Amino acid sequence: MARRRLPPLKALPVFEQAARLLSFSAAAHELNLTHGAISRQIKSLEAHLGAELFRRSTRRLELTEAGNAMLPAVRTALDIIESSAARLTGATQRGPLVVACLPTFMMRWLIPRLYDFNARHPAIDVRLSASSGPVNFAREEIDIAIRIGNPPWPAGIEARPFMDEEIGPVCSPDFAARHPLRRPADLHDLPLLHTETRIDAWADWLKRRRTPNIDAGRGRRFEHFYFLLAAAVGGLGVAMAPRPLVDEDLQLGRLVAPFGFTPSGRRYCLTYPATLAKARKVSTFSNWVVRATRSSSPPA
Repeated sequence: MARRRLPPLKALPVFEQAARLLSFSAAAHELNLTHGAISRQIKSLEAHLGAELFRRSTRRLELTEAGNAMLPAVRTALDIIESSAARLTGATQRGPLVVACLPTFMMRWLIPRLYDFNARHPAIDVRLSASSGPVNFAREEIDIAIRIGNPPWPAGIEARPFMDEEIGPVCSPDFAARHPLRRPADLHDLPLLHTETRIDAWADWLKRRRTPNIDAGRGRRFEHFYFLLAAAVGGLGVAMAPRPLVDEDLQLGRLVAPFGFTPSGRRYCLTYPATLAKARKVSTFSNWVVRATRSSSPPA
């Protein structure tokens, strides 16, 4: 078999960190190396490739075209090696199940049901991490991430859909009494409430309901869904919300949904590295979440 012409392997994690941070000094701190050591590793990798990976602009470090081309492959290779090593040592089978979840979904949907999972599977210690951005499963030691979206997913990641997302306008009963909402066009002069994490939600819903001539961008913005829903309960206006996040408020009469809910075209998914798909704690939790969606409210 022909000898592999691999780049200097020690330089690959160095390159990834430097590319992520766009700073040799920050990468040196992260990896507990000197700035000179980082520079030498990058130079050895560039010598092997015959191309510069970084260029220094006036104020910052930037990836060259070659660096941008190299980075995804390096990240994928390092993630595969790290995940495979963890699986072979049994780390993915033992220890707690770490679930990264969208914060408001965690508070409004997952946590009220989690006691049921604990009762059924007391040997699995579930630890929750609130997050909404991209997940590096290996580096962050995350087993499962609950996200909303559609394919394609990153290489090496499997996704198991468990709920179609539905969205709709919600407001307090008092607000609805003061401003009767019989059809979407009645929203024309009313204050709309938005969240920075889903800034296009109103525009998407109005398009799906074929309701033109309403300024989807007007109204107040809130940093988080939790604040958005508190504002709606407080009667500040009409919020656009996913159904799972407001089911309890609707049942308790804190909110009303005058037009019901409309499919958004997106799905709630359990995402995890393909290397963990057969891990018992991952498959057990995944199967439980799918079963839990059959009930519109937390199990009694």
